[in-house]
Amino acid sequence: MVATAFVCALGTIVARTVVEDQWSEDARDHATDVAFQVTFALETGRSPVGLHDHYVVVSADGRYARTVGFPTPPRGDGRSRTGDLELERPGPGFVPAVGWGLRKIRTRSAVDGEGTVQTYVVGTTDPLPPARFREATGLDTRSAQRLTVYTLVASERARTAVTTLDRLVRWGMPGAAVFVGLTAWLVTGWALRPVEAIRAKMAGITAGDLDQRVPVPPTADVVAGLARTTNETLDRLEQAHLRQRSFVADASHELRSPLAALRGTLEIPLARPQRADWPAVVAAALADTVRLQRLTDDLLLLSAEEHRPREGAAVDLADLVEEQIAERAYSGTASDTASGAAPAFGCDVERPALVLGEEARLARVVRNLLDNAARHARSTVHASVRLDAGTVVLTVTDDGAGVPPADRERIFDRFVRLDDARDRADGGTGLGLAIVRELVTALGGSVRVTGGSTFTVRLPADQSP
Repeated sequence: MVATAFVCALGTIVARTVVEDQWSEDARDHATDVAFQVTFALETGRSPVGLHDHYVVVSADGRYARTVGFPTPPRGDGRSRTGDLELERPGPGFVPAVGWGLRKIRTRSAVDGEGTVQTYVVGTTDPLPPARFREATGLDTRSAQRLTVYTLVASERARTAVTTLDRLVRWGMPGAAVFVGLTAWLVTGWALRPVEAIRAKMAGITAGDLDQRVPVPPTADVVAGLARTTNETLDRLEQAHLRQRSFVADASHELRSPLAALRGTLEIPLARPQRADWPAVVAAALADTVRLQRLTDDLLLLSAEEHRPREGAAVDLADLVEEQIAERAYSGTASDTASGAAPAFGCDVERPALVLGEEARLARVVRNLLDNAARHARSTVHASVRLDAGTVVLTVTDDGAGVPPADRERIFDRFVRLDDARDRADGGTGLGLAIVRELVTALGGSVRVTGGSTFTVRLPADQSP
């Protein structure tokens, strides 16, 4: 409300100044036109036509003064009185400051009897010959003389316009300020009502009811965009919360089995320590401990990958594949195979196969794919690396039964095992392929199953020189 009143007051001041200046300028132009016509008539001997304005004609020697429209006659002391306005005649050497064509026109000011400053226009003729001077004034002269014309600049219209504007402002501005302020308050409240609804809804949403959504107004403005963006954010939060709960539940379930097995392995021999085969007990406990350690490492890796910054240098994927294949071929063994015997490993690579990333992460991708293939292969596992249209393609193929088409996407979820009857102690943690997808996606690539038993990874090739 205060701002509205301030703006209205400032606008009123500007409008008042503009109106007063405009009307004063019009009055000044009109008085100048009258002075021009009168001086032209005095010089040519013609009578002004259509003039109904007040003006005074004064001779340079002060012997003549004629008033038109003024009741008071001129004084005889070289100064002429028009009502209460004192007009000082110019001397013989008078040169006006402002010219209008060939006419000498300027504006001056004087103070009337009431102390008000009056503006008038002064027009001076060219020196009139004695004959023309006698015709215009009826007086004889031996030399040419000038006649000076004084025309008042009527300010009544300017004052009337300003007074009218002041009256309108005095009575209209308070009402206008109240009206504008009230309208702005109502419109702002109506426009912000959806925002308040969004705020109230967001204030009531807690971690236990992330399925709630804020209302979306039926408009196409920024408030509707804010509501839609808020709902999209809530969707992501809900999905992340559900994934977290599922991850915690699955992790608890996966940890429970090796912990229970480890506890049973230790409790039974302790009940009859004399009959216990302690080397076998320690070996079984160690196997369960190794499984727990492997599962814990995988869980920590998945948790860290969600918030870890993506950085690294150019790594030759062909070198990593050859190192992994050589290591497995040299050891001659492979754990968790389908047939119980170590499969034969082979590879076929093209160089250079540079990928931008961390070597440890890329090595983890290759290791997990080879471990998964070895676990399901009958006799052979083959890996290849090639370049294809700006991407590095890694394929890992085994001669096992393959993945059914219905499960080729599900196997990349966490804690998924297609063979539910398989002994968990001999199998994997169910996180290997999930880690592969997490790492590959973070590097800007993709992984999928083709042909049943072939895993294909595509990564952007490093194009830097």
